[in-house]
Amino acid sequence: MKFMYFFDCKLKRFTMYGKKMLHPAKTGVYQDGISCIKEDDVNLWFYTKNGKTIAIDAGHLVFKGIEKEFAKIGIDRLAIKTVLLTHSDVDHVGGVDRTNKNYLYPNAQVYIGRGEENYFDGHVCRMIKMGIPLMNPARLRDGYKTVHDGQILNIDGIKVEVVEVMGHTVGHVCYIIDDKILFSGDCLAVNENGGYSLFEFFTQNPTLNKKSLIKLRDKITGSGVKVACTGHSGIRTDMSKLFTHIDESAVSSPGRPFDPTAPKSIRK
Repeated sequence: MKFMYFFDCKLKRFTMYGKKMLHPAKTGVYQDGISCIKEDDVNLWFYTKNGKTIAIDAGHLVFKGIEKEFAKIGIDRLAIKTVLLTHSDVDHVGGVDRTNKNYLYPNAQVYIGRGEENYFDGHVCRMIKMGIPLMNPARLRDGYKTVHDGQILNIDGIKVEVVEVMGHTVGHVCYIIDDKILFSGDCLAVNENGGYSLFEFFTQNPTLNKKSLIKLRDKITGSGVKVACTGHSGIRTDMSKLFTHIDESAVSSPGRPFDPTAPKSIRK
């Protein structure tokens, strides 16, 4: 197992214990056609309209009990024809990594921001820690499609608008669905005080992420978007607070947790 997957599967729970950084939504069916699965510290999101369901992000490479989680929300993963990936971090693409023995969506077309291909071909390393370049080991099956800023897709009558929000990764994108729901991936961390730029430890270019969030804020302000589904901060409906602190990066420690309501451990 390559280091990034090893960190995600084995080490992250210890490095983040007690910091209360991440607070994904519980597995369930929510408003406006939204449902999700909670895989420990991350959400897999779904949007259903007129009997058709699309998936947004695909979670960890290994998650025990995933079939039970799908049963809870009444979704047949084999019936999903479209997967929209916000970025290529291993906790968001593991379910559709070509090495996954339990590939979640075998009948789906996968989409991802075109900038993320820089990780696949080795042009860019995901991060440098302690002077060591860490390559992103995630790889998609042949046939995936890339999307770009401003692109609009019509998927079975569902409108999908692509918004490039670079910084967390070089090709991170958000999706606005049917002009009313934002799937924000990992550009934001949100607590009771509002939204912040995601934690710097996990963000490749914090300065760029903050700049990109201004663009996203300006696009959302005054629009019909009324719900934000985040990668690690659950579902948010107070849009007036979503971008309150985007000039700051979220910070957390055991003594000063980012979200006091978040679980102490990111694993069950």
